[in-house]
Amino acid sequence: MKAFLFPGQGSQYIGMGGNVADQNITRRLFERASDVLGFNLWSLVQDGDETTLTRTENTQPALFVTEMAWVEVLTARDVLCDAAAGHSLGEFSALCSAGVFTFEDGVRLVRHRGEIMARATLSSPGTMAAIVGLGDTDLETILAEGRTAGIVEIANYNAPDQTVVSGEIAAVDRAIAAVRTLGRGRAIKLRVGAPFHSSIMAHGAAEFAQLLAEIPLSAPRLPVVNNVAAGVEDDPEAIRQNLVAQFSHPVQWVRTMSVLGQMGASEYLEVGPKNVLATLARKMVQSAKVGAVEEQTWD
Repeated sequence: MKAFLFPGQGSQYIGMGGNVADQNITRRLFERASDVLGFNLWSLVQDGDETTLTRTENTQPALFVTEMAWVEVLTARDVLCDAAAGHSLGEFSALCSAGVFTFEDGVRLVRHRGEIMARATLSSPGTMAAIVGLGDTDLETILAEGRTAGIVEIANYNAPDQTVVSGEIAAVDRAIAAVRTLGRGRAIKLRVGAPFHSSIMAHGAAEFAQLLAEIPLSAPRLPVVNNVAAGVEDDPEAIRQNLVAQFSHPVQWVRTMSVLGQMGASEYLEVGPKNVLATLARKMVQSAKVGAVEEQTWD
């Protein structure tokens, strides 16, 4: 059983569209996306500057379209999957690849999702940090210390030894200091301006829910493991609720990989730029075959 894994924000880079194996397919999808967005997305991805690309309202459609181009390339070469999952933004690519919404609707959704998140950096400034090498007890200790200065919560369960926390700047900084006081593990502050996947983002979730209510959703053609509960949903309304909840709930990536394994996945392919999820998968599913599209040579 093969599972496709779709990466989220942080995997983008200038020129990533040009590395998709079939440029005819890629350019056609970028043209369709540009028609929806009203600006030249291909020019931004290929010739733009890193600062503009990393603005969340640009990053999200850029990654989504690049990932969907890879899906079409793989489909044309009969490289298909039996299940899929995506990390945060990547869940939209997974759902689109499973036929839950159209490509054009996917472009609209991720652009507006990015715009909502961009506004959150102004109305609810915050930050995030990756915590590496600490167990559950130590994590609770540093979170408790961080909460003495404000809101700080777990945002991503990325791997057994890697967790991302999110919240108010003072609280996250206090948690980082607590890691240093412990004298074990590492804390790496991330270059973000908002507390993504935390309760502070609830107002953004409400706005996104209004937008998502206008987009028709279909039952997926194949199982997609969601971020919020690490479960598989066939009901379009349940999928809709999970995408809204994703705004303010942590990404359950460890549980997602466990569920895929329980479903029988023995091969994982990261579909998108870089190999972040493939690297995590190699730590968690050592007996499985793991690859990334950008690690392979395509005719």
